[in-house]
Amino acid sequence: MSDASASPLPRPGRTAPTRKAAASPPAALNVTMKWLLRSPLSGMVHGQLLLLTVTGRKTGNEYTFPVQYVADGDTLWVITGGHEDKTWWRNLRSEAPVTVLLRRERRAGRAQAFTHAERPELVEAGLRNYQEHYPKIAAKLGAPPGDEDAFRTVAATTVMVRIELD
Repeated sequence: MSDASASPLPRPGRTAPTRKAAASPPAALNVTMKWLLRSPLSGMVHGQLLLLTVTGRKTGNEYTFPVQYVADGDTLWVITGGHEDKTWWRNLRSEAPVTVLLRRERRAGRAQAFTHAERPELVEAGLRNYQEHYPKIAAKLGAPPGDEDAFRTVAATTVMVRIELD
């Protein structure tokens, strides 16, 4: 067999095979954080991060990824930073069952994503929790504690996920 016959030329009407691009830094970071949160070393980050598992509303596939959270009793708040580019939260537009790995303990719960237009009181409650627990992150989001005008501006464009643990 010649080298030419072994080349990956596409057949008529088909495109040439493409190589998968290397994992982007965020994807590589997610893999690292998933490993860390499942490991005995999780204590380094488990006060700020958890693993959230959601089920795709169209595919039925499970997706697990690390998210930053704020705990208020058995309620967890998650801001979907960059929600315009992320799709996972759309699986929670209607209340849905989720699983979290919180401090290396698997817990079931129900989650729902809200916009400020839909449930302003919930978005504001979650954002206020972020201000209280993570003032530097709230400031990075544009809502430093004490600046009510900035708070309202950020809240108006925030998608918040509320998780109620069982």
